[in-house]
Formats: sequence, C-alpha cells, structure tokens
Amino acid sequence: MLKEDLAGGRLPSGKFGSNAAWWAIVVLAFNLNSAMKQLVLGEEWVSKRMKAVRFGIICVAGRVVRHARRLIIRLARGRPTHGLLVSAQRRIHALANTPLRA
Repeated sequence: MLKEDLAGGRLPSGKFGSNAAWWAIVVLAFNLNSAMKQLVLGEEWVSKRMKAVRFGIICVAGRVVRHARRLIIRLARGRPTHGLLVSAQRRIHALANTPLRA
C-alpha cells in the first residue's frame, strides 16, 4: 500500500537524505490514514484503500466559510458523506476529550 497508494515506490531524488525524509513522510501518512480509518471512520472504511478514501471523503465538494473567527465547512445535506463526516467529527471530538493513559 505504501508503494502504490502513497507514492512510496517513486523516490523524489538521487540523494539518500532526501529519499529518507520522503520515506518518513510516506510512513507517517500511512499511519495517520490507518489510525483515522480505525478510530474515526468505522469498520466499513478499515479495509478501503487510499483511493477510495480520497474519492469518498476527501474530494467532497463544499465551501469553506469564515464566520465569527471560525472556519466552517458547508456541505450539501443530501450527500451520503454528510452523515459520515458529521459522525467522524463527533468521534474526533470524543477522542480529543478522552484523557491519555499512562
């Protein structure tokens, strides 16, 4: 998955340091993607690849509005991803308010 979905197979440079940094970013993106799918999106998204996540959630049409010193994302209510994004936002807030275990 790292090679195909996150461009881990195409190193950007001929220099070892640049390629090592690139690979570290790819691994970090993979780990963030896996954590978000497991903790926030739910069971049906755990097995999906990055392309499905990108077209299903990330590339959703919306409008970013600045109002009262807040950024608001406006989405159409009729879209099937609206409910998924609202529940994901609630789960993220619940995770943020959960105390860390020692």
